[in-house]
Amino acid sequence: MAETTVKNLKMKKILNIAFYVVLFIVFVYAIFGLFSKKDGNSISFLGITSLSVQSGSMEPVFSEGDLIFVRTDINPKELNPGDVITFQDFMITEDGVIAYFNTHKIVSIDKTNPTWRFTTKGEANADNDPRIIVESEIYGQWTGKAWSGFGTFVDGFTSFLKSSLGFFLFIVVPCLALLVYEVVKFMKIYAEYNVQKHTQDRVKMQEEAIAAARAQLEAEAQVKAEKEKDQQE
Repeated sequence: MAETTVKNLKMKKILNIAFYVVLFIVFVYAIFGLFSKKDGNSISFLGITSLSVQSGSMEPVFSEGDLIFVRTDINPKELNPGDVITFQDFMITEDGVIAYFNTHKIVSIDKTNPTWRFTTKGEANADNDPRIIVESEIYGQWTGKAWSGFGTFVDGFTSFLKSSLGFFLFIVVPCLALLVYEVVKFMKIYAEYNVQKHTQDRVKMQEEAIAAARAQLEAEAQVKAEKEKDQQE
């Protein structure tokens, strides 16, 4: 009996832990879905912008597959040669023109026009970038922080979360699990209530039967006493 009770307590503890784990997963998915925005290789989450590095053009500063962080609240006219900036770039493919974010180092700045022009270069590239960047194309400045290998993981994880399968696994399945857990919990409580109610009803019936029997005995004793009194008179 004691062993069964211990097992039941352990199972209850495991189910409670599983419940809160599922709840946490749903919470994370909801927060990520509501507050994250993916634009090409850029992911913004709660005001923090990160980019997954798509090539090795900036090695050894950071490598392909790394996750880098950029500040977007910058004034382009406060930038200097040597700063690493993120800007909007374009690629011509068979499917058309694809816009994406690129992060390279500033080589020089042309300040002769009202709109400054920036010459950039990848650290690992021999030549400067062929296209001159203007102020309006600058997205942000690299903070100097990079997480090795996390870019590939974050890209895949974010895309998976926003996919139909990700929605099914992280929302539908946990919600169904929570529903089943709550139904089982309710049925258990309801069964315990019925057992308790049945026990209380049985006790009440026994008490009523005992009371009726006691009343019957008292009535018979009273009748007998009255007969004996009449006989003595």
